[in-house]
Amino acid sequence: MFKSIFITTMALFFIIPFNGNAQNQIIKTINLEQTNGEFTIKSLSLSPGVYQFEIANKGVDHEVGFVLAPKGKTDAANHIKDAYVKAPVKNGTTSLTNAVDLSAGDYVYFCPLNPTEHYPLKVEETVKTIQLEQKVGIFTNKGLELSPGKYQFEISNNGVDHEVGFVLVPQGKSDAADHIKEAYVKAPVKDGSSSMTDVVTLEKGAYEYFCPLNPTEKYLLVVK
Repeated sequence: MFKSIFITTMALFFIIPFNGNAQNQIIKTINLEQTNGEFTIKSLSLSPGVYQFEIANKGVDHEVGFVLAPKGKTDAANHIKDAYVKAPVKNGTTSLTNAVDLSAGDYVYFCPLNPTEHYPLKVEETVKTIQLEQKVGIFTNKGLELSPGKYQFEISNNGVDHEVGFVLVPQGKSDAADHIKEAYVKAPVKDGSSSMTDVVTLEKGAYEYFCPLNPTEKYLLVVK
């Protein structure tokens, strides 16, 4: 299951190519509206990526702006300068920020000109779940090709009359010391059941997965 980008209160996205420092990425534009003393959207939850914020002034009788900063670091020195609006926002108008490349972490947004409270903006990496099935002596998935990122593996036992597990290692390194411990299942997998691993961060490279309890051969997993 793929975890999609989620915004806690409705905001509209426009998507355009981004040709700046993050080549070949997509800009997602998020609309935020200010009224007297507040933003109408009280929090945001996003995936890592490149964003523009479009700030609308609805009823504030003077110019407003937009500040985005890491949580707990809201002094001017820590403002994310690309997130400033390109022009002060008068009543009844909107203004865009530049493109902002947001990595995982906790941020706040606010307007010191309105002024507003600090609203939470959380950026979380998408965790993808990979389902793998074991039968007697084999995985039914004979190999995997993935992109770098965060993954959980769901291991199911279909017909093996004893508990099975899951081992993930860098290719060619199958000693216990080389096992990626986060990829162990949380509980042994009995016939007819399944179990999840913890979250595993996979970088580019070649890996192998197998089950020594079944036992199976080693299957290639390539991250590129």
